[in-house]
Amino acid sequence: MLIDRFVPAPDASETHRIRIAATPAEVYGALLRTDFGASWIVKGLLGLRALPGAISGRRRLERPAERARARLDLDAIIAAGFGKLAEEPSREIVLGVVGRFWRPTGNLAPFRRKIFDGAPPAGFAVAAWNFRVEAAGAGATILRTETRILCGDPASRRKFRIYWLLVRPFSGWIRRRMLCAVRREVGRFRNRSTP
Repeated sequence: MLIDRFVPAPDASETHRIRIAATPAEVYGALLRTDFGASWIVKGLLGLRALPGAISGRRRLERPAERARARLDLDAIIAAGFGKLAEEPSREIVLGVVGRFWRPTGNLAPFRRKIFDGAPPAGFAVAAWNFRVEAAGAGATILRTETRILCGDPASRRKFRIYWLLVRPFSGWIRRRMLCAVRREVGRFRNRSTP
């Protein structure tokens, strides 16, 4: 997998998968165009994560009407601070982010690809997040997402582990909802394509 190039031995990881009745090419195409934020619960949880920044004045909190109109697709995720680390079209895409995820504000560093070529700097962690499609026979595909985190030093690892205990259930729930959103997008696309 491409993600192995960036975080081969993570301090933490989480994997989710879903079976979709479609070809790998259909699933990958749906992945690229899916609005993951169509779920109000996903948008709400992500809004809660942004709340400390809005309270401190570091980030403007979107109004409900703005939030309802905003798409949360892969392009929006990249614009929010993730960078594209690698892509094998129709097979796998890997995104990366650097930061102090355990901090309520100022938790993301500017994306710099070269940080992923070595160990993370002390005081920081890197996260690699992929989506991968695999043929499952009989016109079906497995869509898998994995998140891997590597911390730059023992102090960061301790802080991250406390943060991960609190956030992991919600993070996993969001990723499962994202996989379901791709499956729904495959169905919508097929319905639009059928005369």
